[in-house]
Amino acid sequence: MKLLTRRQFHPAQVVILSFALVIAAGSALLSLPVATRSGERLPFVDALFTSVSATCVTGLAVFDTGETFSLFGQLVILACIQIGGLGLMTFTTMFVVASGRRLAVLDRAAMQQSFHHTPTHNIRNLIKLIVVATFALEALGALLLALHWHLTARFETFGETLYQAVFHSVSAFCNAGFTVFPGSLVSFQRDPFTLLVVTTLIIAGGLGFVLWSDVKEFARQKITGKLRAGEGTAKSVRPRLSVHSKFVLITSSTLLAVGTISFYLLERHNLLGGLPAGASWMNAYFLAVTPRTAGFNSLDYAGAGGASLLLTMVLMFIGASPGSTGGGIKVSTFGLLVCYAFARWRGHARLHAFRRTVSRESIDRAMTVVVAAVALVLIAAALLMVTETLGVAARDSQSRFLPLFFETVSAFGTVGLSLGETGRLTPAGKLIVAAVMFMGRAGPLTLALAIGFRESRAKFRYAEENVMVS
Repeated sequence: MKLLTRRQFHPAQVVILSFALVIAAGSALLSLPVATRSGERLPFVDALFTSVSATCVTGLAVFDTGETFSLFGQLVILACIQIGGLGLMTFTTMFVVASGRRLAVLDRAAMQQSFHHTPTHNIRNLIKLIVVATFALEALGALLLALHWHLTARFETFGETLYQAVFHSVSAFCNAGFTVFPGSLVSFQRDPFTLLVVTTLIIAGGLGFVLWSDVKEFARQKITGKLRAGEGTAKSVRPRLSVHSKFVLITSSTLLAVGTISFYLLERHNLLGGLPAGASWMNAYFLAVTPRTAGFNSLDYAGAGGASLLLTMVLMFIGASPGSTGGGIKVSTFGLLVCYAFARWRGHARLHAFRRTVSRESIDRAMTVVVAAVALVLIAAALLMVTETLGVAARDSQSRFLPLFFETVSAFGTVGLSLGETGRLTPAGKLIVAAVMFMGRAGPLTLALAIGFRESRAKFRYAEENVMVS
């Protein structure tokens, strides 16, 4: 029976079906009258959109979550967020560790780099690490927020304070961006402690447990290696992080630093103009963190300059780390292709990084994911322009191009930032954005899986011929 199941279901189908089941359950529950404060049923399209957004940990919302949904509805959303974040990490990591060479594309190059060197028998320990670390970090974040908000008398009762802390800690760690506060976290723009806790949770969830597993193994090797060397019973172990982890850490740190400085310089006389120097830098840092698929905002993006919006879209498109709660093409893909471009400009046929040679297969898969992502965003944006501006005056249509394109990139990156277009979408537009969120969350993984299973080597080669590309 197990063999039959394996033959019938492609691993990509397992991921798609798991998401579809959670979304369907969430849609059904959010359609119930008890899910809203008014006691009226939501239109099914809106319930579906909200369920997709929560399960795909995006954060785009047709309605204000706190004002529209009852406690039951909010708990349904929170459950979808937790299952969507933890479930995808568990599925992807389990496939990576259990697959070995057959599913090499599911690893750090579907996740962008090979992960087959991890022993298969450690799968239980790795899944345990994911689950325990997720709930531990979420609990720690909730505790810090609850204590801070209780001491500052942010809410009337401690029960409300604790609920808000748990909701936003889970939402932040899962990079969901859902909030029950009006205007997201705008009211906390002068509260550095809250912003720091939220950004730390976002980064922790966005780095991914593939990296955390590497860091744990690196620390273990370093400790045991020193002990063995001191005892003289074995040779010293030289610990090292994988190339994947180095790409993720360096690229993520660079994007955070460049984003923070750029947002401060671009918005210091605009969005950040009325804030003290310390708060300005803190909010610039927040602006650099949240496009990495988190979706919270401490400032109104509708008032941001064009350069800042372009930078935000670039960060949303890049996204977070493979095997994390975030979306996008992934930082390792971006870092890998940038390094490969520099290598080619220097005349190198292969990419050498950190005293390792990156496989051509990893580079090919990274390029495939990027091309597919660009195609998806462009096609979806074009469809939205048709459904939302068909028959509208040319100038009005042009004025909606940037907000709709921003919405599309946000949906693909499962970010949740918006320029106010989500509530204005037609039913057809909501379905398009929901599809983009779904494909943005599960699509790159599914594509990589499909490539891995269909990859075959031809038994012959035709004569080679060049094609002009410049």
